[in-house]
Amino acid sequence: FNNKTNYWGWGGEDDDMYKRITKKHLILERPPASIARYKMLKHTHQKLNPSRMKVLRTAHIRIDSDGVNNVKYKLLNITLHHLYTHFLIDVGQPKRS
Repeated sequence: FNNKTNYWGWGGEDDDMYKRITKKHLILERPPASIARYKMLKHTHQKLNPSRMKVLRTAHIRIDSDGVNNVKYKLLNITLHHLYTHFLIDVGQPKRS
């Protein structure tokens, strides 16, 4: 499902991911909160993406051309840990309009 879409700004990314998962007929599991829970990290809120609804409407069209397979990044560091590998990457900054 090519992971998450590549766009800047807040809004619609969770719905976009849901559309990608269901379009590829993958099973979406929601384990009980007793074993699977998360806590949002504190962060500064980004500006609302004005194109978010258009991006969301075209999620099924962009699924194979927008995601991990075409993201541009620079690999800064790799750290091997016992249970995971940490990749530090730089995806740059959004283009100023």
